[in-house]
Amino acid sequence: MILHCLRRLKIAEISKANILKYAQTFDADLTSLEPLKIEASGRKYFRASSKECSYVISHDDREVNGQLVFINRANELIDSNVRVPKIYQYERDNNLTILEDLGDHSLIDEKNFYQQEKLVHSSLELLNQMQQSKHVDLHSTFWMGLESHSKKFSKVFCNEFLGLDMFDGYKDVYVDMRPQIMDQQWTNCHFDFERRNIHLLENGELVLIDFQDMCFGPIGIDLAGILIDHYVPCKVDTIKKYCSIFSKLSVYDISTEDLISATLWGGLQRNLRIMGTLTELYLRLNRSFRMHDLPQIVMNTEIISRELNQVSLANFLNDNVSQTLETKLANL
Repeated sequence: MILHCLRRLKIAEISKANILKYAQTFDADLTSLEPLKIEASGRKYFRASSKECSYVISHDDREVNGQLVFINRANELIDSNVRVPKIYQYERDNNLTILEDLGDHSLIDEKNFYQQEKLVHSSLELLNQMQQSKHVDLHSTFWMGLESHSKKFSKVFCNEFLGLDMFDGYKDVYVDMRPQIMDQQWTNCHFDFERRNIHLLENGELVLIDFQDMCFGPIGIDLAGILIDHYVPCKVDTIKKYCSIFSKLSVYDISTEDLISATLWGGLQRNLRIMGTLTELYLRLNRSFRMHDLPQIVMNTEIISRELNQVSLANFLNDNVSQTLETKLANL
């Protein structure tokens, strides 16, 4: 069980100075604070340091899947022998958490990741461990978002951002996708099991982060997260190779062919959602820090679509979306 304690230090404003002051309630020797990143959800991370050690401070004031959910999920994962960051202190009033500093080496920094079979294998083992973890109140509302995610791609990404009208028959993509997603094996779903959310320690251990959005969902979503990368070109042969490996690892008795199908359909659904979400964050909140990932996501989605015989979608992405997106991003 990960230990945490609730400290009462009412902070009037979440500023660097006040966050450092809060961190010093745990370690008085801390002298500096630097921002690390802001997630798409708005969750913020900082590193508090002294000469001897450092910690990560997280601030997340969301009412849904915020800090308390993160704490509870962390405890459940550690009880199931899934390696996650150690939690040293939690302050409920200000939604602040002091975490183990894992360093800055996530798997996104590993060049030629998919050629490192041992490392990919370890990532798949971590996924299999997470899928066996025991949780209380793990929501199974994934199905509710299927249609809205597809509409977000068409309405927000294509119509609002790119000014494109959808091709005739786009609704048929959703009609095809829904049973392919819903009829998969359902399991614990991190919902963003990608290289950015897996840290590699110096001893070779992998640590899972950003798991507060876990749900009960289709197995292909997380497989797509780790095997269909947003940052490098998608290669179907590589997906098939590692689905074969995962078929042997998995706690579930699923054939390689079924895992390939689940991963490709999961990747299609995930990419449509991501394209809509990233552009919505830009249009509504002016958060542009992931917009440069969109061209690769579009190209990968085209590859997935062709493999799934969604030819109209693949042609639309290639003939209409890619060039329009390139022009749009150049003028941002």
